[in-house]
Amino acid sequence: MPMNFEQFKEKLLMYGVDVRNWPKEIRSSGLKALDSSFELQKLVEDEERFEGVLKTRKYEEPSRDLAGRIVAAALPKKKKAQRNLGVFFAEVLGEFSLSRRALAAVSVSLIFTLIIGFTIGFSNPSGYAFAEQYETNLEDFLNYEGDVL
Repeated sequence: MPMNFEQFKEKLLMYGVDVRNWPKEIRSSGLKALDSSFELQKLVEDEERFEGVLKTRKYEEPSRDLAGRIVAAALPKKKKAQRNLGVFFAEVLGEFSLSRRALAAVSVSLIFTLIIGFTIGFSNPSGYAFAEQYETNLEDFLNYEGDVL
């Protein structure tokens, strides 16, 4: 029974590049398929080149901490904390080494200053004019005979 491309590729991966070393049951059909197909010959050449590259590769001793790195990489990673406004202000305030008492005093003084500013602003409306003061009579405007500005 002739061997197709996929079967030959599977046997090539299982038994190696040299078809003469394959099991007797499939060796003859493998040789026939190899002789009749240019694609299979090219595939065998590529596999021979690949195995040659693998054989020239030198063995490297694994590093001493390889097992630890593998275990550390397999452990679930912690999610990054989402940054929000509260965390930001906590970090900013953490940069300044103020005690809680000093921080409370600064906060109270800022709030007190803000309240005083609003009180002064609403009690003394400088520069504020009512709309009635600015009403312009259209008839007076049209009949104005004064100097042109």
